[in-house]
Amino acid sequence: MTQPQEGRAETDMGVRLQLDDFGKEALEAQMRGGSSRDAVIRTAARYYLADRDSGRVAWRVPRFVRGRDPEGAWTDVDLDDDTMDALEEEARRQGIATDRLAEHAFLYFVADLDSGRAGARLPALE
Repeated sequence: MTQPQEGRAETDMGVRLQLDDFGKEALEAQMRGGSSRDAVIRTAARYYLADRDSGRVAWRVPRFVRGRDPEGAWTDVDLDDDTMDALEEEARRQGIATDRLAEHAFLYFVADLDSGRAGARLPALE
C-alpha cells in the first residue's frame, strides 16, 4: 500500500490513521467489546470534540506528534458527515491534518477511558 498524503484519506468521508503498537492494541481492545473500528473512532472523535472547552492541556495536539511514523500501521475509518466535518474544522484551527487529529482524539479518549474520566459521559455521545 502506498502511503497517503496527509489530510483527508482516500475514502470520501473518512480518515486514515497511522497507529503504533500501543494504538493498534488499544483499538483492538475497544473492538473486542463489540464495537466496530468505525464506531470506536467516531465515539473517540465526538468525545474529544465535546471536551474542547475543558481547558485541559492534553486536549490540543502536541507539536511533537505532528509528523508521521514510518513504522506505524495504516487503518482506514469511515465517519459520518457531521463527525468528519467537525474534525476537519478543528484540524484547520490547530493547523494539522485531519488524520492526525483523529489519531490524537483516539488516544485522548483511550487515556480517559483508562483513567475513568470518560465513563459518565459515554452514553451521551452514542
